[in-house]
Amino acid sequence: MHMIQRGALLAAVLAIAACAGAGRKPESARPIDDLSDIPRSPPPGALPDPIHDNLNAVLWSQTSAENRALANQAFNQAARTLAVAKADPTFNALPPSEQGTPPADAPLAIITDIDETVLDSSAFNADIIQNPISRNLPPAEAHKQFDQRWNDWVAQREAIALPGAAAFLKQAEAAGVRIFYITNRKDPEKAETCSNLVQAGLPLDDCATQVLTRNDAEGRPKEKGTRRKMVAAGHRVVLVLGDNLGDFADGIYSSLEARAQIVDAQSSWWGERWIILPNPMYGSWEEVLGHAPNDAASPTYGAEQERRRLQKGRALRGVDWWANPPKMEVKSK
Repeated sequence: MHMIQRGALLAAVLAIAACAGAGRKPESARPIDDLSDIPRSPPPGALPDPIHDNLNAVLWSQTSAENRALANQAFNQAARTLAVAKADPTFNALPPSEQGTPPADAPLAIITDIDETVLDSSAFNADIIQNPISRNLPPAEAHKQFDQRWNDWVAQREAIALPGAAAFLKQAEAAGVRIFYITNRKDPEKAETCSNLVQAGLPLDDCATQVLTRNDAEGRPKEKGTRRKMVAAGHRVVLVLGDNLGDFADGIYSSLEARAQIVDAQSSWWGERWIILPNPMYGSWEEVLGHAPNDAASPTYGAEQERRRLQKGRALRGVDWWANPPKMEVKSK
């Protein structure tokens, strides 16, 4: 998508730190001889089983054949859309408010996000799980450490291409379509980002113009609309690829209802003009669920993350396990 959504990803992975640092062995493999030690209600003020909030999401992203299939499906559909767009001079993947007035013979362009759209950066998330940031740090220091860890990861240039991404983008470039990477990685990370894209086999001729990083002071804020308009000024954008709603539209950080309305307003574009890839690890969806007080209100980062977790928990729907625990067969002795 964009740069790792730092606040959102931190909210998910820092809940892991308490157990990971303690080195406690899991007990899930031991036989259940009786039910006397199974709690009937969660500890006061806590959600059940908070240890590995992001573990399944990262494992699914890294290991599941389903994720690989979805990536291939996305780029296969993108190729079909590109063929339609080339044959229809009126085809445009940006809403009128972002299309601008490019010349009639404007070259075609594809806009794509980077992380979890064409590059797989899940190894960074895995490292945060395996080597968590201390929950006992003041929030500002924890955020600083997280940012430094991310910068170090970008500098290593070890992200790999998602299945199907390089083949599709190379095919598009060979057909005369210009590729633009709009990412919320920031300006200081641009050189290493461009190097990583090339190393991963993704087409990139001009880092300066084809990779649009974030810089709030220079009019390239977190929301990507202004950068999409920059591309549209000289190109007909025929396809947008991303893993986060903000890769396609602005106004995504207000509420769940507003986000749903944005999706529904362009319902016919999904899978055609707009191709979205799965990312259960982090993103704007999590930020809307997990707003937390500012740093000054939290004595430690662990307290900040627990508040975020509780706020997310209120959005859960389904069976209340604690009120209706599943029946378990008791072994005879």
